[in-house]
Amino acid sequence: MNEKKLTLALEQALTRITRETGLVGGVVDVIQGGKVTFTYHYGYADRENGIPMDQDTLFDVASTSKAWTVMLAAQAIDEGLLTWDGPIRDVIPEFQMTDEYAAAHLSVRDLASHRSGLPGHDFLREKIFGDRENLMRKLKDLEFSCGFRSKYQYNNHLFILLGYLVERARGGMLWEDQIVKYIAEPLGVDPIRFRGVKADMTNIHPALPYCSDGYQAQRCGYATNYHSAPCGGIRISMKNMAKWIAAMSRGGVTESGARLCSEEQYKNIIAPVISASEEDCFWLKNSSYAQGWINADYKGTNVVFHSGGLTGFNTQVGFLPGQDCGYVMCFNTGTTPAHQVSRAIVLDALTAGQPEDSYDNMIDAWLQRRDRMRQKVLANAEGVPVTRESHPQLMGTYRHPAYEEFTIDEQEGRLRFHYGDFDAWLQLQKDGRISSFTGVLDGLDPSAIYLYPQQNGDLRILTPDSGDLKLLFRKEA
Repeated sequence: MNEKKLTLALEQALTRITRETGLVGGVVDVIQGGKVTFTYHYGYADRENGIPMDQDTLFDVASTSKAWTVMLAAQAIDEGLLTWDGPIRDVIPEFQMTDEYAAAHLSVRDLASHRSGLPGHDFLREKIFGDRENLMRKLKDLEFSCGFRSKYQYNNHLFILLGYLVERARGGMLWEDQIVKYIAEPLGVDPIRFRGVKADMTNIHPALPYCSDGYQAQRCGYATNYHSAPCGGIRISMKNMAKWIAAMSRGGVTESGARLCSEEQYKNIIAPVISASEEDCFWLKNSSYAQGWINADYKGTNVVFHSGGLTGFNTQVGFLPGQDCGYVMCFNTGTTPAHQVSRAIVLDALTAGQPEDSYDNMIDAWLQRRDRMRQKVLANAEGVPVTRESHPQLMGTYRHPAYEEFTIDEQEGRLRFHYGDFDAWLQLQKDGRISSFTGVLDGLDPSAIYLYPQQNGDLRILTPDSGDLKLLFRKEA
């Protein structure tokens, strides 16, 4: 691997991305033979105070936490506490879903591969849903958008359920405590922290989160809902994340030679379960979701990887099965292509010995999509304000058994939609649809919902993550 060319490629690409999008900083590590053989620190952990990135900077690594949750399940399977394909009702007998067949047959493998039939339903998280048990109970009222096991649909809530399942399997031991005892300690990972959990931060310097609209970045707040940690709540340095990837690249074996799980369960974890073509991106092809991992082809080489995106952070981790090498990287700026471009640069270095001469084509493609989405944002902003006079029937409170309630009231002569942290004006679009639109880019997708009034006064709601599923909210008298 040509480290000089790798450094130059990262520097050139990230410098341009910073200029175009406001990227603040990040860390990129390459692992070979169980060790970090290359590290690149870019920009700032704290831009305002001029604190640079380093190996010990703590990041919110978002959905790359999912693989840790799956490892806990694999360990419980090794101990006979769970099975991959038996119904989770064996452990949670009260579990229910709107589809009784799915509820009776839903397994660990279904949860860990996103093939339940439930769409994302992430809009639910705009309101605090209580503890993990409460979320489990809400699942009985969430609508399906396709048949059980028929389609890949990324679902964070089912990974929270998986975290709750391993808690129940171990007699109530918290997911966070299991992560520390059964994974972090065997790996020699310290410190490790968790989203929303108060802990000693002495001598720990976290990366501050910065949110970008795709053009420039500004400081924003951390995501704080600790109940959702099993789907994306680990806070860790890249130095320590590298220990995890090193172990995974060795077949689940730590540096000391201890196994995190049996060879059988390791093979189950990384084996493809369901086609996930949505994950094909920048030379990644034939993607399938395994369990907490994506298994794909990169220019003819098998790579197992996962991405993580959270307010102010983007993460990439992965490894080449059987080749004892991998990578970890995290950037403290949302909505930039830094993590995807850096992944391609590193994979080229690992598979071809050196990066390509330029990655401007990747950056150009991302910037073009950004500009197209911005035009969509501006077009939505041109809608006609919805008022009490134009739509008096919309005012009121609406309720869904899982999503609970939202309200529409009048402010400054216009109607406004209120649902937890989502708060936006109603507008009548050119196509006749009523939208509630924040006017910001979130991962390049406009954050908007669409309202479909029913003749009886109820409303159907199309959220950013529900696909074609329009959720029915009943209007309260």
